[in-house]
Amino acid sequence: MAAGGAAEDCSFHYWKNPSPEEIGQSTLEFLKRLPGPTHIHVEGQDPTRCRAVTTLLHGNEPSGLHAVFTLLRLQIRPVVDIHYFIPSVDAARQAPCFVYRMLPHQKDLNRCFGKPFGDSKQDKLAADLIAKLERYRPECVIDIHNTSGSGPSFGVTTFMDARHDALVSLFTHRMIVTDLKLGALMEISETLMPTVTIECGGAQDPESDKMASDGLLKYVTYPDVLNQENLDISLEFFHNPLRLELRENRDIAFGDHSLLEIGITLLPDIENHNFGYVEPDTLLGFVAGR
Repeated sequence: MAAGGAAEDCSFHYWKNPSPEEIGQSTLEFLKRLPGPTHIHVEGQDPTRCRAVTTLLHGNEPSGLHAVFTLLRLQIRPVVDIHYFIPSVDAARQAPCFVYRMLPHQKDLNRCFGKPFGDSKQDKLAADLIAKLERYRPECVIDIHNTSGSGPSFGVTTFMDARHDALVSLFTHRMIVTDLKLGALMEISETLMPTVTIECGGAQDPESDKMASDGLLKYVTYPDVLNQENLDISLEFFHNPLRLELRENRDIAFGDHSLLEIGITLLPDIENHNFGYVEPDTLLGFVAGR
């Protein structure tokens, strides 16, 4: 079990070098054995350096947790100390598991990393995570997610340079460079250390789990993950995506015909248009009302 006694929901339990027997036989069993938001510290060959990983910021995105479980079960010894941060355990454990992005009436944790921090549990948990990153000063941070639906994999960064390129290339060949500020963890790149978000593909896609595990293995075993000379693949860049928001009290639905009197109905296969060209006559959905 995690060392250090019980922790409140707004701070991390600490667990050092868990054994394969302690974490269970499956990702689901591993999830159920976590005591709450958990910080797992795995000692590496060089204890003077460290890297950080966050995953399960959203409770319905399990590929990163599966990757962490896989490496712990294999007893992979990293080249440097690795700090895994697994926050949204309670949301992920709600039956039937990995369904809730966050618990009802709670804030999206990955919108809580902008200072000043608020007073909610999610804000306090975000503040605790930032405090730990400031304490350990890792060389870099990767934040592993799944895409909504069955979209393709990609990396996201708010800061474009060779170090961020190298981190993303460990996992995928698509990289989005955004200037949107939403309070996401990756925004600490500009003030603390290189940080990227990895979107592994759909949560129900076995390929997403494999991509997360393969990329994480490289991340913890490569001596240098910030050198562009170590790029495994050529990156395809997408710059400055736009964010479209509906007015308050406007609904959104998915279907092959208009389902609302006032609102937007998007086609069920809308994700097929990600990373492609959309012509003016391409049907994306239906607008009803003003």
